[in-house]
Amino acid sequence: MSMLGSSSPSRRRSAPLLAACVAGAAVATLRRHIGADIGAFLPPAAARAVVQPAGQPAAGAGVGVVGEEASGAAAASPSATVGAGSLATAVAALAVAAAANRGERRGPAAISRSRLRATGLDEAPPEIMEEALEKKASAEAAVASGAAVVTPRSSGGTVSLNLAVQRMWTRADYLHVHAISGIIHTGIGLIYILDVLVADLATLSGTPTSTQLPFDIVLFSMLAGAANAVSGLQVTLMPRPFKDVWQLLGFGEDGNLKSAGFVNTAVFYFILSYQSLRVLPSYPEFLQPLDPAFAFASLLALVHAIFIINSWVGKGLSQGFALGISLPLLLNVPVSYHLLLGGQAWVENLSTVYPGWPDLFFSANYALAWAGSFVTLVLSLYERKVTDLNGRLLLTVFTGAITFAMIPLRGYLSVPEWFQGQWMVMLTLTPPS
Repeated sequence: MSMLGSSSPSRRRSAPLLAACVAGAAVATLRRHIGADIGAFLPPAAARAVVQPAGQPAAGAGVGVVGEEASGAAAASPSATVGAGSLATAVAALAVAAAANRGERRGPAAISRSRLRATGLDEAPPEIMEEALEKKASAEAAVASGAAVVTPRSSGGTVSLNLAVQRMWTRADYLHVHAISGIIHTGIGLIYILDVLVADLATLSGTPTSTQLPFDIVLFSMLAGAANAVSGLQVTLMPRPFKDVWQLLGFGEDGNLKSAGFVNTAVFYFILSYQSLRVLPSYPEFLQPLDPAFAFASLLALVHAIFIINSWVGKGLSQGFALGISLPLLLNVPVSYHLLLGGQAWVENLSTVYPGWPDLFFSANYALAWAGSFVTLVLSLYERKVTDLNGRLLLTVFTGAITFAMIPLRGYLSVPEWFQGQWMVMLTLTPPS
């Protein structure tokens, strides 16, 4: 306020012009975003909103934030008013009051990222931070006009399709590569898994049926999945906060376990995709020397995944559940072991004994890679508040249901010997001598 009081006459004369320019930008933004609830974009711990200054009437002097819990009064009740301790809000309110006393009109000031850091919003995903900047700018514009701000709340934690697209189709994604490749991979992958499942169910019922989706399209979806995994590692898309690679990977006291999970899932996508292609008869011979590198990388990624899972213990995850998640990951150890020490000889021996194994192994690893990618999408939907906790749970259960229905059924039809007493061969993938 002292800075405003000491401004030179030239600055005071130029203030209305500057305010008009800023207000024009805010109006352009509001045309796209009017009516959205800024609280829906923020983490609960960081949610802040413009509030009615204490001691002032609701009409024309302050701003109330009214949710669906309010009874429709012009001012928000204490239970519906959020963020009364926001320093940025207090400064904005004082600035407007001073301008009104001088008979001046001022537009909304641009919100700096330093003010976001004061509220903890800088830890939100970039696209949410970006939208929050725009929404709060419009709220400050409402402060200047003395209007009450009514923030509609969606029922059941759901959002409109338009708002969901805005949150997922973000400018933080370079050329929208991550979104486009994710749509292609998710869509084709789901069709392929359902295609295999329906064909195998028909075969099991006595009507031998083959899959209908061309294999070239399946391979194309794997390329899209690779692009999706790489583009998902854009710094602008990773969950905050992280200051270095060490923290990004979840290590240290302040390790970001969310970003570490995204990185680990992306790495595992490439590992599972390589393993699924490796056993096909058409796999190029000149790529076979990559076996040791991928085998070693898979072992490191496995250790990292178990570390991340167990780091959540004490933060809402029980030790028993962490163990239950970690144990199935160990089933990939025999694959890494055989590729590291056996390579092509191991693939040929197992394929000779079990002719249906290559097809089973491809389908199983494809489904697992797709499931990991889809679960990452579900977590992104939850992080960006496109779905709530119940939606996240249902989508995760659906993913596990179709994946783990397809793999055993495919195995039973492709390699029936494994279900007739050869359990150790199935678990270790060691050809019988």
